Amino acid sequence: MNGRYFTEFLMGQGAVPVLFEPFLSKTHAETLIWRRGEHLWASEEAVIDTLLSLTERTRADVIVLDPAMMPYTDALPDLIRKKRTETEIGFCLLCRTEKDLAIAEQCADCVGLYGDLMTDKLPVIRMDGGIEDAINRGDCGYSAQSGCGDLLEKYGEKIRILGGLGAEYISSAPPVEIYDKVEAIHRRYPGQWACGSGGTIDENHYLELISLLGAFGRIR
Repeated sequence: MNGRYFTEFLMGQGAVPVLFEPFLSKTHAETLIWRRGEHLWASEEAVIDTLLSLTERTRADVIVLDPAMMPYTDALPDLIRKKRTETEIGFCLLCRTEKDLAIAEQCADCVGLYGDLMTDKLPVIRMDGGIEDAINRGDCGYSAQSGCGDLLEKYGEKIRILGGLGAEYISSAPPVEIYDKVEAIHRRYPGQWACGSGGTIDENHYLELISLLGAFGRIR
């Protein structure tokens, strides 16, 4: 795990394949780390420690924090900085409000922005809206729910594409097909795509999630 790999990818300088699967359900996260319980999500430090364990299992290089889904206080920036000094992990904050963004600008390596939020202090992943708007704004990356192949073919030279395999596709495809598709996209668009479904894989499809993570592990 190295947060530098992910930020270099966003800046168009990456040589190491990266993963972007930020919307795992709590059930899937707990299954992957072999621990369960509400205590894993009871505080900002507990959430970060839980997600740190998760990144070790998935081989991701960044912890993606969503302030809308966790308790947080004004101490969060100091906590993130502390965790960054202890590990090589990066932090990406999903921001829906100016308050979220103000926190992110103090401590994050990159941000996932919704709506009209903008910053020139950190690499930006646009989490909603249209890809052409993201390109025009100068965003580094675009989080795609599906259709990553078409987006890469049309826009891959202009902006990094994150995810976009499609949660429904991952939930229904046989493992060998998932492996082949991930490898084919990686070979065709090196450095332009972060492996990921682009959504939330249903809790009934754990084996399919494992296939996606295994496919990423093969290209990594």
